[in-house]
Amino acid sequence: MVIATRTKAGKNREVPVNSEVREILLRLARHKRSGDYVFVSPKTGTRYKDIKHSFQRACELAGIEGLVWHDLRATFGMRLGEASFDAFTIASLMGHSDVRTTQRYVRATELNKRAAVQAALLGHNLATRDRKAATIVAVSA
Repeated sequence: MVIATRTKAGKNREVPVNSEVREILLRLARHKRSGDYVFVSPKTGTRYKDIKHSFQRACELAGIEGLVWHDLRATFGMRLGEASFDAFTIASLMGHSDVRTTQRYVRATELNKRAAVQAALLGHNLATRDRKAATIVAVSA
């Protein structure tokens, strides 16, 4: 879990992380003391104060053009939407106070639409739906 402080909404927020991110953060913090910052400017020896500026500088050093900080958030939201996570979960993870903000990341894919129509069958158990089982069948009159 990472704590985001001084967010745009003005509230601290707990952000869950996956096992890969957790391992990377633990490795980066291995030789740090409690209370030390993980990401420190090599120029000043203190924490980065403006993540967007720092991110742009890192992109410049890596030779990456046209990528902005918000692109990472958008990619995260889109991937969650494509993986069929609901808008409420995505909104919570992205820190959106209004789920309508999240709608741009949630798309009705053909696979999800077929699975939803299949789930409307009587006796279908929604908890065990198989997304791969939904197929298009030609219907003749």
